[in-house]
Amino acid sequence: SHGEFFKRLTEGLRRELMALNSHIRITVIFADLSSSEQTLKASTLGYVETEFVDAMGTMGETNSAAYYKENPFLASRDISDAVIYTLSTPPHVQIHDITIKPIGEKF
Repeated sequence: SHGEFFKRLTEGLRRELMALNSHIRITVIFADLSSSEQTLKASTLGYVETEFVDAMGTMGETNSAAYYKENPFLASRDISDAVIYTLSTPPHVQIHDITIKPIGEKF
């Protein structure tokens, strides 16, 4: 899965940085990489409400307003809050990964 790929990639990078005694911290933030029937849509759209849904044209004849009305989603602010939280941790703290999902998502 995409999520597992990024976890392994970043873990390899973390180990290389540790070997160099670097204090660079790496965090992976996942936004809804579910394993439901809509895996392709979920990983492409991320279930985060943004204007990219319309711009990408992946919805076909369904417009984004109807899509968001029928499905739980995250606001872009939810993701930015996670980034801010990660950046605000003390230098001795390493957040490895954060998975964010909307309440009500079907697993």
